[in-house]
Amino acid sequence: MNNVKKYLGKIKNTRIHRTGLNKLTLKSKLQGILLLTSLGSLLVIGTTSWLQAKSTLEEKIASQLIGVRTTKANQFESFFSNLYNQVGTLAEDGRVVEAMVGFNRGFRQLEREFPEGKIEQSLEAYYTKEFFPRLSKNLIGENELKYITFRPAAQAGRYLQYNYIAKNPNPVGEKHKLLDAGDGTYYNQTHKKHQTYFRKLLEKFGYYDLFLINHRTGDIVYSVYKETDYATNLRTGRYSRSGLGEVVQQVINNPQAGSIQVVDFKPYRPSYQAPAAFVAAPIFSGFNMIGILAVQVPVDKINKVMSQDNDWEAAGLGKTGEAYLIGDNFSMRSMSRFLQEKPKRYKVLVRNNGTSKRTIQLIEKLNTTIGLQKVENQASQLALGGEKGIKVVKDYRGVNTLTAYAPLEFQKLDWGILAQMDLSEAYAPLYSLQVNLLIAGVVFLLLTALGAEIAANIFIKPFERLKADAQKVAAGEVDGELPVTSTDDFGEMTAILNTINLHVNQTTKELEAKEQENDHLLNNLLPSSIAKRMKAGETVIADKVKQVTIIYAQISGIADLSRHKTPQEVTELLTKLVEEFDKAALRYGIERHSSGSTDYMAFCGLTQPRLDHTKRATDFAIAMVKSLARLENLHKSTLALRIGIHSGSVNAGVVGKKKFAFNIWGEDVYLATRIYVRAQPNHVVMTEAAFQRVADAYTFMPNPVAEIENVGSVKTWTLVTSNKMSVNQVELVQSTFAKIAPISDKVGELFYKRLFELDPSLGPLFKGHIEQEQGKLMATLGILVEGLPQPENIIGVAQQLGRDYAGFGVKDEHYTVAGEALLWTLQQGNGEEFTSEVRSAWMSAFTLVSGIMRDAAAEIKLQSIGV
Repeated sequence: MNNVKKYLGKIKNTRIHRTGLNKLTLKSKLQGILLLTSLGSLLVIGTTSWLQAKSTLEEKIASQLIGVRTTKANQFESFFSNLYNQVGTLAEDGRVVEAMVGFNRGFRQLEREFPEGKIEQSLEAYYTKEFFPRLSKNLIGENELKYITFRPAAQAGRYLQYNYIAKNPNPVGEKHKLLDAGDGTYYNQTHKKHQTYFRKLLEKFGYYDLFLINHRTGDIVYSVYKETDYATNLRTGRYSRSGLGEVVQQVINNPQAGSIQVVDFKPYRPSYQAPAAFVAAPIFSGFNMIGILAVQVPVDKINKVMSQDNDWEAAGLGKTGEAYLIGDNFSMRSMSRFLQEKPKRYKVLVRNNGTSKRTIQLIEKLNTTIGLQKVENQASQLALGGEKGIKVVKDYRGVNTLTAYAPLEFQKLDWGILAQMDLSEAYAPLYSLQVNLLIAGVVFLLLTALGAEIAANIFIKPFERLKADAQKVAAGEVDGELPVTSTDDFGEMTAILNTINLHVNQTTKELEAKEQENDHLLNNLLPSSIAKRMKAGETVIADKVKQVTIIYAQISGIADLSRHKTPQEVTELLTKLVEEFDKAALRYGIERHSSGSTDYMAFCGLTQPRLDHTKRATDFAIAMVKSLARLENLHKSTLALRIGIHSGSVNAGVVGKKKFAFNIWGEDVYLATRIYVRAQPNHVVMTEAAFQRVADAYTFMPNPVAEIENVGSVKTWTLVTSNKMSVNQVELVQSTFAKIAPISDKVGELFYKRLFELDPSLGPLFKGHIEQEQGKLMATLGILVEGLPQPENIIGVAQQLGRDYAGFGVKDEHYTVAGEALLWTLQQGNGEEFTSEVRSAWMSAFTLVSGIMRDAAAEIKLQSIGV
C-alpha cells in the first residue's frame, strides 16, 4: 500500500496531453457531453431495467418450478404413503388372511397329490408360442430363451400354470378373468371364492398385480393377473433375483407385523421386461406369520402424479417444462414428457446427447423411460446428494434448462425429483423486453440529439465562465471539485481522480486475489485441520498419533499398458483411477497423503481420530480393487494393485517456513511402505497389528514370515474375502452335510442332473465318466465343510479348485448356476430339515468358497498377461 501512495504522489503534478478532441469547439463538446450523458443514462436505466426484469423473471420462474417440484414431491410422497397404508391394511385384512391360508393349503395338496394329466407339452407350447415371442421383442442381444430355464420346478407350480395360464381360454392380459379352472381341487375352490375380491382390489387401487407368497417355501401361491411368475419359487426359481424376489427376502429378513418393504424399479421379465417396483408386507394370523402380501407398483399412477395426467401446462410447466423422478443410479423413475409428446424428436436429441443405441431401442420397445433414461448433470447429482435448489443445466436431451431439484427420501427409496423448463421458454419475455428497450433507446437518442443542439446554444456562455473557474481550481486558487468527464480543461482533476481510483481498485483486487490464492494453496498442501491451526498462528506444528492405519498401494502394469496406449490415454486412465480412489477415500473417512504415477498412500485416524480406523482402511482397500476392476473392464487395461495395510503410530508435522509441506514419518510408516510387495496382484496384505483388529470381520490367509530390512521378521496376512461365517452357520452346514454323506453317490447324481437341467451348456465341460465327477464332488465338499471352522485351512484347496475349473473353461457366471443346483440338491437330501436358516448358512458357505475360487481364477488371468 505504501508503494501505491508513492505512485499517487508522482502523478500529482501530471498534466493531460491534449488530443484532437480538444480542437473541437465548446459547443460541440457540450453536445457530445449531453449525448454521451443521455446514452449513459439510457444504458444504465436500460441495463438496470433489463437486469431487474431478468431477476424478477428468474425469481418468478424459479418460484414456479420450486412450487411444482414441491407439489409433485408432496403428491408422490402422499401416493407412496397411501400405497404403504393400503398394503399394510390389506396384510391385516381377515379376507386376505383367509385367502393366504386357503391358497397355502391348496398348493401343498397339489404338491402331495398331483392330479393326473399331460400338462408339460401344453405348458411348454404356451411359453414358446406366447410368452417367449412377446418377451423377445423387448430383449436386445440376449441368448435364445429356453423353456427349461423358466419352467416351475415344483409339480404344483406346473399344474397351476397349466390350468390358469396355458389352458386358460382368455387371451394374454386377461387371464385374471378366469374364476373356475374346473378341476375340482381345493385350490380351485379357494380361487373361485377369492379371485373376484382381489380383482376388484386391483381395479380400485390401480395395482398392476397382487401376489400371495408362502414365506417358508418361497412359492407364489397366488397372483391376480397370472403372469409367468405365478406359482414359481422365489428362492430357487428363475425370478429369485428379481425385484419381487428381493422384496420378499426383505420381508423374510424383517418379519415384524406392520413392517412394509419396498424394492426400486428394474426390468421384470414376467411383465415382458417392463420396469417394475414392488411393495410387500408380512401376513399374520394372530402371532404367527403365515405368508407375504406383495403388490406390483402401478407405473401409470406415478406418471399421472408427475404429469398431472399429461396436462403439463395446467401444472404450470408451460410448453417445454416437465417434472420427473430419478433413482439412485441417475435413471428416470417416471415418464419423459417429450417421449410422449414428440417421440421422434426426443430420440434424435437423446441420441445426440450420448444415450446409447441399445438404450434408445429399449425405450422404443418398452415405450417408457423408467429405469432406462439417464439424467446425469449437476442438478441430479445434487438432488441425490441430499441438496435442494435451482440451477441452469443441460438436461438429458442436451438442452439448456432452468431446473429445480430436491432429494426425495421415502422409506428405503433414495430418489430425487427435478422440475425443469427450457431456457428458451423461461426467458422468452426477457427477449421481447430487449427488443422493446432497443427501439425505445433509438427514439430517445434522436430526441436527445435535438435537445443537445438547443441546450448548447443556450448554455455556452455559462460554460465559458465555468472554464475560467476550472482554471483557478487547476492553479490551486479555489478549493473544491469539478465533476467533469471530458478531456479539456475540466478533465485534469477528473483524470487524476480516475487514475487514483483505478490503481486503488486494482491494488485492492490484487490483494484480495492473493489472499484467496494463498488460502487455496494452503488447503491443497495441508489437511484442513492443520491448515486452520497454521492460519491461527501456530508456528510449530508437530504431533505423534498413536492409533493410525496406513494404506500403501502400488499400481503395476503401467509399462505394459504404455506399449499399446498413448501417453495421453494412460494419463487419463490413471487420473480416473486416482479420482475413484479419492471418492472412495472420502466415503470411508480416509486421508490421502500422496500419490505418484504408480503408488497411492493414505491414512485413517491421522487428523480425525476413529475407533474403527483399521476396518475403514480395509473396506477402502477392497473398494480400490473394485474400482480398478471396473476401469479395467471399461478400458480393457492390464493394471493391477498390490496393497499393504499396517496399524501403528506415526509422527506428523509441517516442515519448512517459506516452502513447507505436511510430512509423516516413523517406523510404522516405513513398514507400511515395504509390505505391499508381499501381496499378489489385486490382493491386500496386512501386518499382525492390523490383522488382529479386523480378524473377526473378514477371512484371511497367513503368509510366510517376511524379512523386512531394518525391521526384521514380520508376520503378514492376505485378505482372502470379506465374507465371514458365524459359528452357528458352520455347525448347521456340517450337521446337514453329515446327514447326506452316507448317500453321497445319490447326492452327486442329483447335483449333476440338476446342474445340466439349469444350464445344458455345462455338459461338455465335464470330460470323462460322470460317476467319477460325482465322487470328486462329494469328496471335495467333505474337505471344504470339515475345514469351515478354520477357513484358512481350506483356502489352498479352494484356490486350487478355482484354478482347475478355470482351466476346464468354467466362467464366472457358471458359479451362480452351480450354487442353485447345490442348494436344490441339499434340499432334496435333507427334506423338511432344510429350513431357511440352513439354506442361509449354506449360501454363506458357498459365497465364501466360490469367492476364493473366483479370485484364484482371476489370478490366472493376470498372470497370463504378465501382471
